[in-house]
Amino acid sequence: LQGMGVKKGDIVGAYVGKNVLFPCIFTAVSRVGGLFMVLDPNWPETVFQRTFGRWRRRFIIAEEEKKHSPGCMSIETWVVNTDSILSGSEVPYSLPEVKPDDIVYLNITSGSTGIPKCAATSHRNLVVNTKGVCRALKLTRNDVHMSLFGMVGHPHELFMRGLFLRGKTVLSESPYPRTILQIMSHHKVTTLMGLAPQLENLARLFSRSDVNSGEVRFVEAGGMHLSDDFIRRFEDRTGVPLFTVWGSTETSGVVLIGEPGREGFSKVVDGYTIQIREPEEKLSDTDNAGEMWISGKGVVGEYLGDRFSTIENFQEGWYRTGDIFRSEEDRFYFLGRRGGLIKSAGLKVYPLEVELALLKHHDIIDVCVVGAVHPARGEVPAAYIVQRPGKSLFPAALRIYLRSILSQHKIPKIYHFVSGLPRTPNGKIDRKAVGKVEVLPDYRGELLRTDVELIRLLNFRAKLFENIGRGFDATWVQDQVENVLGHNPGPLSDSLAEEMIRFIISTFGKR
Repeated sequence: LQGMGVKKGDIVGAYVGKNVLFPCIFTAVSRVGGLFMVLDPNWPETVFQRTFGRWRRRFIIAEEEKKHSPGCMSIETWVVNTDSILSGSEVPYSLPEVKPDDIVYLNITSGSTGIPKCAATSHRNLVVNTKGVCRALKLTRNDVHMSLFGMVGHPHELFMRGLFLRGKTVLSESPYPRTILQIMSHHKVTTLMGLAPQLENLARLFSRSDVNSGEVRFVEAGGMHLSDDFIRRFEDRTGVPLFTVWGSTETSGVVLIGEPGREGFSKVVDGYTIQIREPEEKLSDTDNAGEMWISGKGVVGEYLGDRFSTIENFQEGWYRTGDIFRSEEDRFYFLGRRGGLIKSAGLKVYPLEVELALLKHHDIIDVCVVGAVHPARGEVPAAYIVQRPGKSLFPAALRIYLRSILSQHKIPKIYHFVSGLPRTPNGKIDRKAVGKVEVLPDYRGELLRTDVELIRLLNFRAKLFENIGRGFDATWVQDQVENVLGHNPGPLSDSLAEEMIRFIISTFGKR
């Protein structure tokens, strides 16, 4: 970095994967007094220029073979690989004095506006948050940490806890649940962090004899809301306690922590103070719901280079989260974003509450509720629903189903059945794009479900062979083939299907 001419206060962007290069580069930038930023190769040119290209003194470190934004071509770029970093032996020049309140990290967030902003994060912000979380979760130097989060959205949490505790962190770019479990087992991972879809995929494999969870003490689920049903289902499948957590880019990480097996949050991380306020910015004293405001030494002070957003979101030492919570018996329940509140005939409808009610239906696998214009009520809830494959739902039946769960004004008046919901890079539903962007069916997911059913059938067939006590029977095979081909709907030809059936029967019969 010093050879490149990086000095204190310079911006250093990194095109790097979730591997050892990331914490190496991050800590190196902090030692020379630079401001670190993760660059996303999928950013449009406008986003790249707004977040990185606007600064006068800027440098790029790029991992070999990583895709780069076209906008970086005119910026000095140093291409590195893991070997060159780990084998380096040069002695650094004298290092500048770095103070706790110096900015070390420009963490990119879009918040509720969709416009990217640079949250100016200091050394103190990171240390206060990390120390508070480690204390709240009772983490020790002996813990082995692993996070399934990607490089978008406070990625420092991938390694900060292990660094702070002088412990061990495991990084992997693999998206495959089986590989992740094998890595966890090999490295004896004790704490795991991930999004709900990632954890759901892992939970399905926990009971397999050829994979296991290693020595995991607990799992943290963040990034999106989790229902009681999901929490119970995960813990039943895995036997591992699941904590729900809430945090944001502006708070430098996790602030609220739940309890195993329960929805909502019961613990505030040390170093933070929270208040629930009405939109008029008074402390909430009606229906116990309002916007959450947060203060503390872990909260960043500004969006660098964005005076208007800073004034709007940071007021008198408090950060407006834009998230609506309900307070009940010393617990906090997330209800949705400030901008997502639906006013139907003057009555409040929080989309998340309606979505959780719909997700209780066995035939619904994903849903998003938004406000739709209505001539008499102003707005009404509209539900965009992804059905379980092979199922057919009808609006009238769903309305009857919801009457036992929701008040009448919260039940959606409009229903759209869609193949999928648009999502942001960090896995959250992109509510602004719902109903405007068509999401094609995930045929890979359909293939996976089909393959899973095939494996079950093959194992069932093998079990039947054992039960009837007979092996391969040439005279019996032809009868089976003819019976099965009589139900062949295509697109496989009868001859190809017959060849496959004979192979399957023969293989399992000889076992």
